[in-house]
Order: sequence, then C-alpha cells, then structure tokens
Amino acid sequence: MIDWNRQNTEEWRELGFYYHEVGGQWQFYGSKSGLHNFVSLLDDYTKNEDLDGISEHEHYGPYMMKIMTWDKAIITDEYIAGTISDLKTLKDIIAYKLNLSVVGGNFNIDTEYGIDNTATAKFFIMADDFDPPSMDENLFK
Repeated sequence: MIDWNRQNTEEWRELGFYYHEVGGQWQFYGSKSGLHNFVSLLDDYTKNEDLDGISEHEHYGPYMMKIMTWDKAIITDEYIAGTISDLKTLKDIIAYKLNLSVVGGNFNIDTEYGIDNTATAKFFIMADDFDPPSMDENLFK
C-alpha cells in the first residue's frame, strides 16, 4: 500500500519549493535556494530538445504542475507555457527578481511574461530552513 503522505512529503522536499494555484494565481513558496530549483527546472526544460514541439510538456511535484511548450508566453490556472525562448526569458525574469529578493519578501510575474495571461505567478521568499511539505494542507488531514 502506498503511503501518499510520505511520498508527497518526499516529492516536495526533492522539488525544493511548494506551489499551488488558487484564484488565478500560482503561488510558489521556498527559500531562495529552493526557488532557484524552479529556475533550474525551467533551464533543464529549455535544454531538452524533446520538448521543443507545441504541446510538449512536463509535470512537476506531487500535484503535477505543468510546464508546456506553446506558441506564445502565457500563464493560466492549468499551466505555464511558451516557446522555448519564452521559457528561457521566464527563467531569467525569475532569477533576476529572486536575486533581488529578501527573506519575507515576494514578487509577481504577470504581463512582463505574457500579455494574454489568465493567471499570475507570485513567489514568496521563505527562511533558509523552510520545509516545502509544511505548506501542504492535504498532508495534515
């Protein structure tokens, strides 16, 4: 029998940050190093030639956040997508804003990434000892 709480806890820790989508906003919580894992995830995605085609995608974390190759930069409540070039730009925007951030701060990504967004992304900078599964209410039910 699969212990879903244990599996999800391990997946959050491996990912290095916590995310969820609520009310048209992707929310990402992590220490600076944990959120840099998201930057690395985007970097790896853009270097994978198998993902160059429209609709190619990858899922990340226990709740399967979708990063997708698309014909334009866009954030929706179902996925974050764009051309490979767009996704490289997103990676650079996040890395830049993350490097300027301090613990307890946050920053948003919206129209500087895609003008047709139906959702936004908000990043919350947590302390270095932040444990991503601590945000997952489903683990404590």
